[in-house]
Amino acid sequence: MNISNNLRIAANNECMLEHEDVEGSYNLNHHIISIFVLLIVSFVGTCFSIVTTRVKRLHINPIIINTGKFFGSGIILATGFIHMLPPAMESLTHPCLPDSWNKYSAYAGLFAMLAVLVMQLIEFIAHERYYYRVNPISNDTNLESKTNQHIEMSTSVDEAANTPVDTSKSTHHHHHHGGAFEDDAQTNKISAYLLEFGIALHSVLIGVALGTASESFVALFVALSFHQFFEAIALGAQIARLTHLSLQSIILMIIFFVLTTPVGIAIGIGIHSRTYNPNSVASLLVNGILDAISGGILIYVALVNLITAEMGAGVHTFHSLSRRLKLLYFVALYAGVAAMAIIGIWA
Repeated sequence: MNISNNLRIAANNECMLEHEDVEGSYNLNHHIISIFVLLIVSFVGTCFSIVTTRVKRLHINPIIINTGKFFGSGIILATGFIHMLPPAMESLTHPCLPDSWNKYSAYAGLFAMLAVLVMQLIEFIAHERYYYRVNPISNDTNLESKTNQHIEMSTSVDEAANTPVDTSKSTHHHHHHGGAFEDDAQTNKISAYLLEFGIALHSVLIGVALGTASESFVALFVALSFHQFFEAIALGAQIARLTHLSLQSIILMIIFFVLTTPVGIAIGIGIHSRTYNPNSVASLLVNGILDAISGGILIYVALVNLITAEMGAGVHTFHSLSRRLKLLYFVALYAGVAAMAIIGIWA
C-alpha cells in the first residue's frame, strides 16, 4: 500500500513540474543562434536540390540527383515512423493524462491513420477538381456515350460485332499520352504540396521542442540540423520536378518551408519564457495529437507519392533501368531510412 502511494506521489510531482526546475540549464543566446543556423541549413538544402536540377550549366549527373531524391524519400519515411509516432505514443499514453486517455493505448495510431485517410481524400478531391476543370463536359459526354452505346448494342449486335475497332487507335493513343503528361504534372504538384504541408507541420513541432529544450539542447540541435538539411533536400527534389511551376511560386514554397522551424523555435522560446509544464494535460495532448497527425502525413506522402510513384509496379521508367541503377536507388532509399534512424538515437 505504501509503495503504491509513493508511486502516486512521484507521478503527481512529475506532473506538477514547474518552470524553475529547468530554468538553470536554459541558455537563451544558444536558442536564438539556433534560429538562424536552422534557417540557413533549411535554405541551403532546399536550394541545392532545386538549383542542381534546374540549372543545366552545373552539369550535375541525373544519377546523382535521383540518388539524392531516393535518399530523401527514405528520410521522410523514417521521420514519420521514428521521429513522429514514438513521441506521439509517449505523449498520449503519459501517466499525467486523465484515466480516460490511458484506457485506450492506440490513440497515436488512430490519429495517424485518420491523417492518412484525410490526405488520401484531399488528394482525391484535388485530382477530381483538376480532371473536371480540364474536361468540363466529360460527365455529360460519358453519360451520352453510354446511352448511345446501349441503344446501338440492343438494336444491332451483329453490326457492332463487325465494326472495326482499330480505325482511330493511333489518334486515341496520342490523346491519351498527352493527357498522361498533364496528369503526371498535376500529381507531382499535389504531392509536393502535401509533402510540404506535412514537413512544415513537423518542422514547427520540432522547432517548439528545440525552443523549450534545456539540458538536451545541444544534442537535439545537432541532430535537428542534419534532420532539417536532409528533409530540405528531399523537399527541394520534389519542388524541382514541378517544371510548370512559376519562379514566384517556387520562391514562396522555399520561404514557407525555411521559416517553419525558426518560427517553431521562437514559439518555444516564448512558451519557455512563461510558466511551461511539458507534462501538463494540454501540452501532452497538443504535442501528441500533432505528432501523430504529422507522422501520418509524412508516412502517406513517402509511401504513396514518392516511393510507390517512383518504384511501383506500373512505373515502366524505373523498371527499364539497369540492375546496377535500381540497386543504387534502393540502397539510397535504405540509406536515408538508416540515417534518420541513427539520428533518432539523439532526437
